[in-house]
Amino acid sequence: MLVRQIEYDRMMAQIRRWSPDRRLTLVHDILNTLAAETKPSQREPTLQLALGLLATEDPAPSAEVVQQWLRERRTEKYG
Repeated sequence: MLVRQIEYDRMMAQIRRWSPDRRLTLVHDILNTLAAETKPSQREPTLQLALGLLATEDPAPSAEVVQQWLRERRTEKYG
């Protein structure tokens, strides 16, 4: 570990002697190496999953059925 620290310190001493433009170019190049290694996030298609959970073989309920559900719910909740 000590050897790595010495190498790092020597490298930093050398870099500090560089012009600001050259150091900025180095920073840019280092960041580009990170971007190349970073994989895009594997986000789950939340909307598609939700729609899939809601999907059924049955037809959508009619307006009358929905109204009946709402009346039942109100009766349960408010008596």
